[in-house]
Amino acid sequence: MVRLACLLGLIALAILVLLAVRTDGASAILFSFVGMPALALALVLYAVRRWRTVASLFNRSPEGGS
Repeated sequence: MVRLACLLGLIALAILVLLAVRTDGASAILFSFVGMPALALALVLYAVRRWRTVASLFNRSPEGGS
């Protein structure tokens, strides 16, 4: 899940660099419809993974408990 989030983040970053290099309408549309959703999905996936990790730490039973 984290690897997918990193991949989506890199895709968004590559499109952002393209937007910085080529400031035309096509790259802006590409960033709007591909880059931003990829970045949003990456952040959601990473947040879910972190939430599950922290939740598993709090759900752990105390030492010697059953």
